[in-house]
Amino acid sequence: MPLYKGLLISTERKGEKSASSEIHFVLSNKLEIDESLFKVRLTRVSGLITVALDESLDSHQLIRRMIALEQQEAYFMHCLKIRPVDYVMDADIDQFVDHLRGQSISRTGSFRISVNKRHTPISSMDVISPVADLFPENDVDLDEPDWEIWVEILADILGYAIIEPELVFSTDLAYIQEDDNVPNWFLD
Repeated sequence: MPLYKGLLISTERKGEKSASSEIHFVLSNKLEIDESLFKVRLTRVSGLITVALDESLDSHQLIRRMIALEQQEAYFMHCLKIRPVDYVMDADIDQFVDHLRGQSISRTGSFRISVNKRHTPISSMDVISPVADLFPENDVDLDEPDWEIWVEILADILGYAIIEPELVFSTDLAYIQEDDNVPNWFLD
């Protein structure tokens, strides 16, 4: 199953084509990113698409730009959640833990480990326990952590990112605008 370094986007089941068109439009037309620098791909998991980004693009910065764009005008109707994927590897937990250890991650504050898995026998605790052991000095905060290790496992592929919680861009707010002055191009 394909999973690429870049972005992982969830949508409603059977909404992959609409979400693919939507993210393509936002990246190319609204954020003015050259189409040769990204590729929108299906993952073969219903409700998930992935965007492979050129090495010159920073997925964290792109998400910040999408959040700013969404605050000006609602563009997302089909892309429900957008997350960065910084590293992709085989879904081998020992390899993943070794990779994290090799990153020399020095983060202060509380953290959380979030695991999403599809089409794999690996349990969430198979991932969480050895990863948490790498950060004995940090407190765990499941509700409001300072940072998060987000892990996505699709069959035999594992992708992850170390992020601040606000970089999990949930576009559900596009449906419920607190400010009635924020236009929604789709509904106009």
